Amino acid sequence: MLLLGLALAAVAAVIDVTVRVAYSGQVLPGTALDGLDVGGVSEFELRRRVRGLDVAGRTVTFVHQGRRLPISARSAGFRLDEERTARRAMRAGRDGPLAGLGATMAGLLLGRTVSPAVAVDQVQLRRTVTELARRVDEAPFVGALEIDSSTRAVSVVPPRPGQRVDKDATVAAIRAAFSREGEPSVALPVVPEPGVSRAAVEAVADQARSFLERPLRVTGIGRPYEVPQRWTSGALTVEREGAAARLALGHEALDALVVRVARQRDQPARDARIRPAAGPDQLSEPGDVDWRPRSADIAVTPARSGRSLDRDATAEAIADTVREGRNVAEATAQPLQPLVTTAAARRVDAQLGTFTTFFACCEPRVTNIRRIAAAVNGTVIAPDEAFSLNAVAGPRTREKGYLPAPFIADGEIVPSVGGGVSQFSTTIYNAAYFAGLQLDTHQPHSFFIDRYPPGREATLDYDSIDLIWTNDTSAPVLVDASSTPTSVSVSLYGQDEGRRVLAVSGARQTVAGGDFSVTVTRVIRYPDGRVAREPFTTTYDLPPDPA
Repeated sequence: MLLLGLALAAVAAVIDVTVRVAYSGQVLPGTALDGLDVGGVSEFELRRRVRGLDVAGRTVTFVHQGRRLPISARSAGFRLDEERTARRAMRAGRDGPLAGLGATMAGLLLGRTVSPAVAVDQVQLRRTVTELARRVDEAPFVGALEIDSSTRAVSVVPPRPGQRVDKDATVAAIRAAFSREGEPSVALPVVPEPGVSRAAVEAVADQARSFLERPLRVTGIGRPYEVPQRWTSGALTVEREGAAARLALGHEALDALVVRVARQRDQPARDARIRPAAGPDQLSEPGDVDWRPRSADIAVTPARSGRSLDRDATAEAIADTVREGRNVAEATAQPLQPLVTTAAARRVDAQLGTFTTFFACCEPRVTNIRRIAAAVNGTVIAPDEAFSLNAVAGPRTREKGYLPAPFIADGEIVPSVGGGVSQFSTTIYNAAYFAGLQLDTHQPHSFFIDRYPPGREATLDYDSIDLIWTNDTSAPVLVDASSTPTSVSVSLYGQDEGRRVLAVSGARQTVAGGDFSVTVTRVIRYPDGRVAREPFTTTYDLPPDPA
């Protein structure tokens, strides 16, 4: 028997070698690649056939609770590795123990199947599995309360467990499926997500019944704010806490309640109010001016502090109160201080600067000038605060009573709603100029208009051209604006810090292709002896030809 076995082994070895020699450079007979017979084909032909394989078009179909969830190899990031697949087919029957001795003969008798080699985009595979999980995952339902708003009877909607896809197991299942032939169906690996028990939800229902016996009260912000049971009955819900459940207010309802409390209990701070007790001195000089503050009697209405509900802290306090089954929550408020305090307002003792300009009566632009003066009148600027005319007055619109009137745009005079307000801008600019305040932003008109002081004027356009100055004194500044049918005046009141202002106009200089230029120097003398010189040169174009 031993001799017979050795003889058979020798014969098999001879056949194995003979077949390998005969099929050198070819796929061994009996080899099937992905179900396709490739035995005896050359390596060149093998590569051509490999390129025709459609691995990316295959699918694996996961089955879960009667649902079929197909995943294509392409969407999962699989693609054919042609080089590895060809090498795998060429080596089939030639690899194994003792250099594959017997493998060739086995393939002749039984055949051999070679699976395509694939490359996988790991990121795309994970993304595909995540999207699959999104379609299947279901969080445990914690249960709910159904409450009759009129009787406050409480019933329970039972909880139910959830489920989630085991992503690692699903990735492994996809890999295994695409390493086999056909379009397999695979049970989707799903892990149950336990929820809370019905008994836990019933306990929450008992807590809700007790809670609804009294209204919810929010204290700590003046008079207690009471929330009736008919409102809270529609807002109570069940909230999961680990494996247990607890009573809670729904997030949207809690936010809405905090907003309601804030509307009732917020109290804005009120700045001190300042008003001159007598009419102001007026200045309208278009040329050189020497100005110093005038003492003034000022009436002050005291400031008042305010409060603002701390919404986050109050929401947390209400939420904790409901969870604990209590009915009284303490809110938290933050104090609001006025920007202009009573003490600061009482330091106002002088008319710092003033200016008046004039116009012809009864034109549409007069309405606009008087409208903007009324809008700005009474504005108080705190120390180090900037005054923006556009920000204070806002857009000039028909709804606010402004009318179409001439306006300079790109060197041309065109009608525009609010036209003419540059006269007010020029007036308040001069008031700030003679008050010695910090001038930040202004833009002169493109051509000279003789009703304005040359080189001391400012145009205005919402919201491209603004007039901005800063209160660089140590006390508040009051803007007192008034108008008549033929004039508009602005006076600025504050603390007399001893500033003296001189406006010195230079001679007009002829400008080639234009009208003229002029330099006006503001000289500010401070009580400590400092002197600031601020020259500003304005160049005017020629005015447009009259239509």
